[in-house]
Amino acid sequence: MKSSIATVLTLLLLAVQGKAFTSRLQPRIVGGRNAIPGQFPYAVSLRYNNVHICGGSIISANYILTAAHCVTTEIDGEVFDTASRWLSIRAGSLHVGTGGVVVPVSEHTKFPSYFGNLGDIAVVRLAQSLNFTEQIRPINLAQAEPPNFVSIAAAGWGRLSEDGPRPEILQYTSMISLSHNVCNILNPLVDESFLCLLPSRRNTNGVCNGDSGGPAVYNDRLVGVANYISESCGAPHPDVFANVAHYANWIRENSDLENADVASSNSENVNSENSSTEIGNLEV
Repeated sequence: MKSSIATVLTLLLLAVQGKAFTSRLQPRIVGGRNAIPGQFPYAVSLRYNNVHICGGSIISANYILTAAHCVTTEIDGEVFDTASRWLSIRAGSLHVGTGGVVVPVSEHTKFPSYFGNLGDIAVVRLAQSLNFTEQIRPINLAQAEPPNFVSIAAAGWGRLSEDGPRPEILQYTSMISLSHNVCNILNPLVDESFLCLLPSRRNTNGVCNGDSGGPAVYNDRLVGVANYISESCGAPHPDVFANVAHYANWIRENSDLENADVASSNSENVNSENSSTEIGNLEV
């Protein structure tokens, strides 16, 4: 009964806004707050030529989970992989441009049927293993979807508003999970492979350019990977994430989670004491 009432209220709220739910791919944290050290130790900045392009989450000492569109380019309907030599990650710092460690990417694997908004998830293998500290730690994958209408945390270094400034410090915000039924009514293209999160009714919030690939977290488990938004950053429509539970088996099969203890997989480690390497010399 509570779920039915919540569903009706959600639909009424969105109907009042008077705007169609038209999806538009956009990598996007609006209305967020500064994170504090150790709050999101799994969050990383994915970088092209050492310039931040997307977020990501540490799932083991050797692998990062992000969005497929963060490691590919689509030209005339054809998808091309970004050369791994241009990619790196910064881990262990709240600051997008300083601190922590910068590690080159060895290779990346996108979901096989990725196209457009579908299958927008990828695993990234690092050239060197991360050394876990209080500021660098993996997050466990969700085994099941989060309950409907609960608070989900999202974090990233995306723009603070539509076409607005980019933050130096990691931002986070909370949104409400929607049922598949509600989400499918709002957008017929959304199925069980997606997770829809509704922005706050009180404040304009959500993800924005630069947040793609970043984490959505519930009960200390990774439940979503930022995919795309509707209208503009902070618009009163659900933000759409890849549903991690839906892809969990594929993620394990294409990383070292099947056969490694992620808490102790740190041979040939990189840590903040012995590495602050910056790579690349071109502008995006």
